[in-house]
Amino acid sequence: MNYKLVFLIEILAFISISFWAVAMEGSVGGIFGIRTLFSFNADFYIFNLTIPLFLLMILVIKPQIKLFGTLAVGYLIGTVLEDFFWFVINPFYGIQKFNSQNAFWLLNWINIGVEIPLFYLRYLLGALFVWFIFVYNSEKVSKIIKKYIK
Repeated sequence: MNYKLVFLIEILAFISISFWAVAMEGSVGGIFGIRTLFSFNADFYIFNLTIPLFLLMILVIKPQIKLFGTLAVGYLIGTVLEDFFWFVINPFYGIQKFNSQNAFWLLNWINIGVEIPLFYLRYLLGALFVWFIFVYNSEKVSKIIKKYIK
């Protein structure tokens, strides 16, 4: 299996979400996080329910540790890229408004030489952690799982 191609396609899918998010939100940034249904906002349904369910479908067909890791890393990096590209392509915001004052719906910003939402750092560090365990060491993890789960 070409894991790099799987990762690339997943990243492109996440970037494409930026385009339909801009088309729906337009000049009202963060509206997905404002509107709720059954106490959950649209961001929750999209990023914590729908997308993970789609990504897990492939694991039902072909369960593999390395594939799981590739999809999980793609999800974490893709979520960050989707959010960032929303600013890049949105004609009402643009990259110049990528800051805590204008993007008030993105909570907990940090300054690491440049101001970024804290979840960017968390997701990117999480992606590195997941990559190391489930992609880089996938053979070792598979052996451990086979040893204890029969």
